[in-house]
Amino acid sequence: MNRRKKTALFLLAFGFLVLPARSFPADPQDHPAAVISDTDPLKTVLILAPSRDDRREMYYLYEDSPLYLLAYYDGMAEQYEKFLNLLKSNGVRALNVVDLLDNAISNARKQGKWEEALAEIFPDEFPRFKDKMDLVRASVMLGRSPQFFFNYSEKGYLDPLIPTSSAFFYTRDFAVSTPRGIILTHSRSRWRKYEHRMGRFIFRFADALKGHPVVFDAEAEGVRCEGGDIIVKDEKTILMGIGNRSDREAAQKIAQKLNLEVIGVAMPPVEAESGANTEIMHLDTVFNLVAAKKALTLPYLFLQRYEVDHPVVQYLKSIEDRPKKELEKGESDLSSPLQKAIDSIPKVGWLTRFQAGTGEAVELLQKLGDYLMEQGYEIIPVGGEKGEMGDDRYLDERVLYELSLQGANVVQLAPGKIIAYAHNKFTNQALRQRGIKVLTFEGKYLADMMGGPHCLTMPLIRSSITQTR
Repeated sequence: MNRRKKTALFLLAFGFLVLPARSFPADPQDHPAAVISDTDPLKTVLILAPSRDDRREMYYLYEDSPLYLLAYYDGMAEQYEKFLNLLKSNGVRALNVVDLLDNAISNARKQGKWEEALAEIFPDEFPRFKDKMDLVRASVMLGRSPQFFFNYSEKGYLDPLIPTSSAFFYTRDFAVSTPRGIILTHSRSRWRKYEHRMGRFIFRFADALKGHPVVFDAEAEGVRCEGGDIIVKDEKTILMGIGNRSDREAAQKIAQKLNLEVIGVAMPPVEAESGANTEIMHLDTVFNLVAAKKALTLPYLFLQRYEVDHPVVQYLKSIEDRPKKELEKGESDLSSPLQKAIDSIPKVGWLTRFQAGTGEAVELLQKLGDYLMEQGYEIIPVGGEKGEMGDDRYLDERVLYELSLQGANVVQLAPGKIIAYAHNKFTNQALRQRGIKVLTFEGKYLADMMGGPHCLTMPLIRSSITQTR
């Protein structure tokens, strides 16, 4: 079994790491910030290229296990540039978070609100660098300044003046554009808390984002959610992963505040965290809409008929049930807490409808795949078609392999046209066989950070091609 296959199984087993009321336009297409559907033609995105300077943050943020997620940042930057060129060559306007931050800083200073804004973004750190606030620019806020990073306490430990997230280049997570306006998220991960605060800052002060109102601020609402869990199905409906990185209460409040129906999709429960919570991190890591009536998703996971005899569960159980060997003196091995993953997987995919306006929760007693097929959707499998392969070999060699390589995590350029990682050849082949145009780029280094093309963009504007689907 090669390294990537082992990693997929390992990750499944191990754990890791209030707005005022406002009226909404009757026609979502009249809203300048509206994304009516995630498959509509992509016009404008917010992006942030990974930087070699981000590497420093890994050592600081992961504390007792800083080497765990170290990645090849030079390679990531090179691959990201190819991705960005693909976006631009397909007519997508890319707004760089660095430029937005610098513009917002300039405007906040002119308005006399710079100190107030910095204290809001970095409430714990601000007193320590207040005397240096005139030196703060975008690179400093992003944790990319050696001058602000290499700061030591009186006791000698590393104590950066502004530590921030090294995963901010996954811009999908800090904000989502919807038919009603912008949702600002609030991550469960303490080291990503600065992202949504900087998001609030740029939507408040950056010139390019004027006219894109924030209509839901998860931190102000006291709930947790991340953008990778939110998929805009149509002008009336949001699909939202809940239970892992996003709260059930967040889905309920979004339904109330935005007057949109939210279909909550159960993810691995955070209360029993295992590697399944990382492999099935967000809804977009296992599912994406790729055309008006076509969806890409993980086999078995979202279909109710596999609940009694779930192939993924059976495969993992066959590993967990192996006789345990006693270690010889001085010998070490990896532990194998697969049972939590085995228990979690059958809970994934069940739907709860949160009613538009009231947020009232109704358990639908069906899974996401069944719900979509009832509406005429064609389901395309991550890992490609099974063919004559047995379930175990299919899962091992294709499904779990390409799941861990972000096979489902594609970004939509237009209905039936996407960008995907080139290395997911079986998934890409299945997409092409179903009539989807797949543009690819080499993204192995980016995939190693557990994100794909969908994570790398925050779609701000999509042009609506239909009013009703």
